[in-house]
Amino acid sequence: MIEHEGIIEKINGNHITVRILQQSACSACHAKGACMAADMKEKRVDVSDSSGLYRPHERVVVTGKESIGYKAVLWAFVVPLILLLTMLVLGISAWHFNETEAALGSILILVPYYFLLYLLRHKMANTFRFSIKKTN
Repeated sequence: MIEHEGIIEKINGNHITVRILQQSACSACHAKGACMAADMKEKRVDVSDSSGLYRPHERVVVTGKESIGYKAVLWAFVVPLILLLTMLVLGISAWHFNETEAALGSILILVPYYFLLYLLRHKMANTFRFSIKKTN
């Protein structure tokens, strides 16, 4: 289970926006001030909830299934990598492109892929659902 503590920024009907502080694994390290790898980012997560139990500026925990993370990695990294490598291999071996043309073709194949993801963003948002609960 993925869990992040956050603060409710705003509530608009059933739509709740929660601000979370996303930290890398090393951001809690005592040497992070001297290290360039330390990483902390503020993120906003949209959650649907019709219970009416929450108020703005309240501390909450945003939870999601671990499978959400795996799906996100699949769509953001694995599928584009497969497209890139497939286009590169096909370009060089099947279509007899030179290396530059095959590399450009590999990069250009990502344009329609990301455009398709953009068009399906609302449908995919239904797949990537988070829930909310009060902190203890």
